Order: sequence, then C-alpha cells, then structure tokens
Amino acid sequence: MDMDLLEKIYRQHYKKIYNYICFRINNHFDAEELVNTVFEKAMKGWSTYRPEQSPLEAWLVGIARNVVNDYLRSKKRKFFLPLDDILSLASPGSSPLEITLQKEEHRELIRAMAQLKDKERQVLSLRFATELKNNEIAKIMGISESNVGVIIHRGLKKLMKMLESEVGLVCKTVNL
Repeated sequence: MDMDLLEKIYRQHYKKIYNYICFRINNHFDAEELVNTVFEKAMKGWSTYRPEQSPLEAWLVGIARNVVNDYLRSKKRKFFLPLDDILSLASPGSSPLEITLQKEEHRELIRAMAQLKDKERQVLSLRFATELKNNEIAKIMGISESNVGVIIHRGLKKLMKMLESEVGLVCKTVNL
C-alpha cells in the first residue's frame, strides 16, 4: 500500500473510527491504541479490500468492530460504557451550572446505554458515532437493512423512555 494513500485514508477516516471505538469502550487511551491497530490491519489487509462490495469507510469500521470485540474479550467485560468523547460537548464558555447539568445528562445517557442489549449498543454506536447508513451497518453486522432500522428505532425508544424517567426523577428532586 502506498504511504501517501494510507496517510490520506488515515486523515479522512481517523475521527469516525476513533469515535466509534470510544463509543464502544469509553477509554480514550485504549481507543488511541485500537485506532492504530485498525489502520495497521487495514494496511496489511489492503489487498483483500473490494470497493465493489462495500465503501472504504464500512470496511474500516468492520475492522474496527473486530478489533473492539477482541479488546473487550481480552478485558472480559460484561457491558460497554459509551461516549468518552461526549464529555467534550461542553463549550468553553459554559457556566459551571451548565457544565454540571451536561455532565449529569451524559452520566444518565451512559447508564441508559449500558442497559441496552449488546446488539442495540453496537448498532447505535455504528449509526451515531460513525454516521454510517443503515445498509452499511447491515453489511458490517450481518443483518438485514430493515432489521438495522428496527433496532435503531427500538433502541432509541428505550433510551428515551429510560432518560425520561431519569429526568423526571432528577427534576422532582431539584424542584425544577
């Protein structure tokens, strides 16, 4: 593989691969290492990539998914806490109260995501961390495109229900 091409691919896809991995493992330092592993495997397996079968991004996310699964197996984790990068959403000009409320919302989202089934977490991670389309997620997950849509719909519905009940409790406690 040409080094210029590798550098171009790395720059173009790094952020989405990193976001996906962070979403799945919730560990910035390990995510950096795993992203490097993904691109090493992509470089070694470049001859196996077939553009007519799937877009490059979907192929890279497929590699990332396998790398994350290997990592999680090695850590023997029972559940995945997502969204390490979501903490960066607080803008520098936010007030302490706004930052505190955002952090609480993020904790609630992390708790809610942890309650979802593994397949729901994976599909939602692929959809929102990498912004892949349903047909690309279907190829990566080995399920139908309509099944991806159903999983996304049901997963989001479950998240909303969990978050609404949590927000209701928080609002009653704080008397907002």
